[in-house]
Amino acid sequence: MSVDWEEIRHDQFPALKNLVYIMAASASPISKSAYEKGIAYFNDMLSYGDIHFDDFMDEIDLARENIAHYINAEPEEIAFLTNTSSCMNVIARLLEKGEILYPSIEFPASIHIFRRLGFNCKRIPPWDNKYLIEDIKKMITKNTKYIIHSHVQSLTGFKQNLNELGDFCKEHRLINIINATQSFFSFEIDVIKQNIDIIVSNAVKWAACGYGAGILYINEKLIKEKGIPFSSWLSVEDPYSLDNENMRVLNKTRYMDAFGGCPNFAALLSLKGGLDLIKNKIGNGNIQNGVKKIQERIILLTTKFLDEIKNLSYRIITPLEIESRSGIITLEHEKAEIIYEHLVKNNIYVTLKKYPNFSRSTLLRFAFNYYNNFEDITKAINQLRKY
Repeated sequence: MSVDWEEIRHDQFPALKNLVYIMAASASPISKSAYEKGIAYFNDMLSYGDIHFDDFMDEIDLARENIAHYINAEPEEIAFLTNTSSCMNVIARLLEKGEILYPSIEFPASIHIFRRLGFNCKRIPPWDNKYLIEDIKKMITKNTKYIIHSHVQSLTGFKQNLNELGDFCKEHRLINIINATQSFFSFEIDVIKQNIDIIVSNAVKWAACGYGAGILYINEKLIKEKGIPFSSWLSVEDPYSLDNENMRVLNKTRYMDAFGGCPNFAALLSLKGGLDLIKNKIGNGNIQNGVKKIQERIILLTTKFLDEIKNLSYRIITPLEIESRSGIITLEHEKAEIIYEHLVKNNIYVTLKKYPNFSRSTLLRFAFNYYNNFEDITKAINQLRKY
């Protein structure tokens, strides 16, 4: 069954009636499905207070089941926090200190807390803006315990081959930690097939569900071995007995929701609404099918954009091969700041970026999600052509 992308764009994303919005890697406009679910929660609280608490909890568990199905995990291996950074802070306190390998351009949230806590963190050098498995292999020492790697690099858009990375981690007995912030709900992920131990992400970018929902997956075997590093009153057996001496902690990832306290219902119910869109409207009742169709749509859009941009005077720093490409295409130009201002004046929104430690911004990041179309590309190219 084909997807009517224009219908979804028109019905679900009113922001796009007035904007050329190509910055999903920063944050997407919220979908109408996500918005309506969030507003319904606020209306319910306005009219009825807390009497539907149990219903809200059930709805969150449905979102958890959808995410688990998407990545081929179990629902109890999924926890909801507030953002990617909160998820990384949990992981850093779960793991014992050891040597970490990570890409040199990795997003700061992936590595910041580990550095602060004294982990030995070693940067993997790139080759043509890619991080090749053979180069990662050269970095391993007897002390290496972990790899932290974004599925898709935020700055360049390079997409790592998770099958190869997972095989590599399994071979060398490394814990495989994936920051999926720039790929969650836009590219296929399988934690079993790809030997992924931990995933962190959020809902504000490619899921188009707004801020406030962090998503954490931890393999059940790892949690059983380590135990959950944070707990509170909802993390124990029989929590509603309100026994403050009850330390019977439930060592499953899900019991770290909101660090063991009450969930952020507004954000998580919005997430539930957005996932219903991906599952039902796009995936015809199957969320894996929905993500696969989104993936195909994004590759179609980036291919069209690259075909149009290749004859203009921009340096493309994103790897061009399909296997390494995501929804992010980053261009380099010495006049990027001026071009960015020109695009904004023409109601075209992308992200102005710079290399770490550079004094000025020379990069324009275009991030295409499923709600974009060829008309967006034509409008952007027409303005880029002027420079």
